[in-house]
Amino acid sequence: MTIKTFFLNNERTAYVRAFILSRIEEVPWTHKRPAVVVFPGGGYERCSAREAEPIAMRYIAEGYNAFILNYTCGKKYPAAFTNAAYAMFKIKARAEEFGIDKEKIAVVGASAGGHLAGCLATMWSDTGIVRVIGCEPEDIRPAAAVLCYPVISGVTSPHKSSFSILTGDDASGANLSRLSLENRVTPKTPPIFLWCTADDDSVSAHNSIVMAKACVSNSVPVELHMYDSGPHGLSDCSKASGYDERYYDTHCGGWVNLSVRFLAKYLNL
Repeated sequence: MTIKTFFLNNERTAYVRAFILSRIEEVPWTHKRPAVVVFPGGGYERCSAREAEPIAMRYIAEGYNAFILNYTCGKKYPAAFTNAAYAMFKIKARAEEFGIDKEKIAVVGASAGGHLAGCLATMWSDTGIVRVIGCEPEDIRPAAAVLCYPVISGVTSPHKSSFSILTGDDASGANLSRLSLENRVTPKTPPIFLWCTADDDSVSAHNSIVMAKACVSNSVPVELHMYDSGPHGLSDCSKASGYDERYYDTHCGGWVNLSVRFLAKYLNL
């Protein structure tokens, strides 16, 4: 495996770490691997290390090349979204170098990182972000999205700290609605995989429900898994993520394999 880092701004506060598996000559599909771009959570206040490498490594084990985005935190929208869009643009532009198929790149985000991944999945054609990046809309469109206990709505059971950062001083109803992803889903949104726990007391399961309903309403392929119990921030539910040993390798951890099957279907693997 080769590990590379590239920066997204002059301050070097936003950057991507690329984990690139070697080609296996007798296995042709490894010459152009599928990829995931991982967006860790942290309430838009920080990027959680627990929701970065542990998740990326699970997809690497399935043959994906993985990219982890450390995005701008503590600044209102669209700071982090600009990082996400630019990261996708650069990854696609360097697809040959990274040994990936640029048409088979999914985003994977947890909590606030799920909101950021969802922004890219639903707002990739936004004229404002396309103009800022200087690209075509398809240059930043992910092929699919995996959203883990995601922040979705500023209206339905909102995660107040995340949206207070996103909106800054303008927490008007119109601004909250604009940044609520259930309102941004269109028939051109890529397939969405969602998972959450029913008793999450930080980011309500209602967020995943309203996103799934929006996908259904727009005929977007969607898969939702709601586990009966588990605290917020479970990451990949393994010891590597170091959260709560009661949830190591529990049934919640099945989300990874379920998402791999989902991606295999919609990335045509």
